[in-house]
Amino acid sequence: MKNVFKATEELFFDILIIALVSFLYFNYISMSEFTLLLGLIFSFIYFGINFYIGYKYKLKFVESLIVGIIGSGMGIFFIFFSLYAEFILKMPNFATWIAIPYFIPTMSIVKLFSININYLYAPALMIINIILVVIGSITKNIMNK
Repeated sequence: MKNVFKATEELFFDILIIALVSFLYFNYISMSEFTLLLGLIFSFIYFGINFYIGYKYKLKFVESLIVGIIGSGMGIFFIFFSLYAEFILKMPNFATWIAIPYFIPTMSIVKLFSININYLYAPALMIINIILVVIGSITKNIMNK
């Protein structure tokens, strides 16, 4: 269980740091094709860190699910308020604005591929992140056999 808490803590704070750095990058640098391509690095790191944490720690399936879910805690926090703004307050633009800190590392993917962002984008990213942690853990277990 100690391994799970250590992995969860590392994943949570790594995602938080990536989100903060990418927030500064996407808000203070003027966007061009070149800067968007450089922004893809944030996306690769954002997704790669989830796989890496699952791979780094030898976790069972349920443990990797727990690590993925708690590691996506920032997303869960923002998604809760985003869904509240969408369905209770009926403010879809505000709902998207609330979730931006969680999905801002993927903004280059959004802008390059013209993905429509709504309140479902952050939960989809959270599910992808959890799946990547599980896949990393399964890969580690297969490699050790």
